[in-house]
Parts: sequence; C-alpha cells; structure tokens
Amino acid sequence: MACPLPTASAPALYVSDGYRVRLAPGVLAKALRLARVRAPLETDGLLLGAIVDGEAHVLAVTGPGRRAVRGRVGYDADRAHDHRLLDRVRPRLRYLGDWHTHPGGPARLSRTDEASVRESLRANRPEVLHLLLSGPSAMQGHVVASVFTAVRGEAAIRRMEVVS
Repeated sequence: MACPLPTASAPALYVSDGYRVRLAPGVLAKALRLARVRAPLETDGLLLGAIVDGEAHVLAVTGPGRRAVRGRVGYDADRAHDHRLLDRVRPRLRYLGDWHTHPGGPARLSRTDEASVRESLRANRPEVLHLLLSGPSAMQGHVVASVFTAVRGEAAIRRMEVVS
C-alpha cells in the first residue's frame, strides 16, 4: 500500500507476509529533500541499516554519486560511488536496498525498476528493499512513499503495507 510521507517522529513500520521493515525517523524526510534537489529528474540512493531480530531497520539513506545519470523517466546509479560508500560504513551499517523517485509518475515499479531490484539479490543477500517516492513533478505536495521487498526464489516483488 502506498502512503503519504509520515510526519511523526516514530519509526514507520511496513509489513508483508511476515516481513517487517522499520524506517527510522528522518529517513523519508531526507530522501524527499534529496529528491526535491534533483526534481523534475529521477534520482536514487542507498538504504542502509541493520537486521534486528529478523526485522530490517533502515537507519540512513544516501544520495546519488556525481556520475549518476538522471532523466525524466529513468536513472543510472553511480555504483562505483555506492561501493566506496558501503566500504566506509561497514560493519556499522549494511546495504538493505535502494530508493529512487518517480517525479510526476506512478507509485509502482516499472519493469526496469523490477529488473534492477532483482539484480541486487545475491546468495549472501536473499532479500532486498526498495523505497519509491512518487508524486508531483517537483516532489512537492502529496508525495507517496511505497516500500517493496524482493526475496530470492520468489517470482513477485512484494509491496509492503504501512501499519504505523
């Protein structure tokens, strides 16, 4: 289920068939700030955090690297930048997935988005998250946050529902 960005200071909880994801206070707000800077072009970044008692806790988001290519209906991440960043934050934080925007677009993953999410799955990373921010082309007003999870061996990417 897509939802407007939460305004509370408590972590937002998303669930789907036993999978649970908590977004720390400020995570969505930071992603939205990064999105507004790049609007009306799509942009992206990483979701970083920890797994605690089987529950993913997204504690931080990053922005795109300087070599990221952004367009109105697509983007190419600067993966070299992302890998350097991950090397610096390990072991305190781990890669949980990615986020990106659809300024003026739908609150659903495109086929290209789904392929990219699936490419992130590895033997040592059997689950990945994806946060999608969609809404007005300037990323102002009613922006929708949708959280998805992909699980290795499952055909469908799950849209998670917000419960708090």
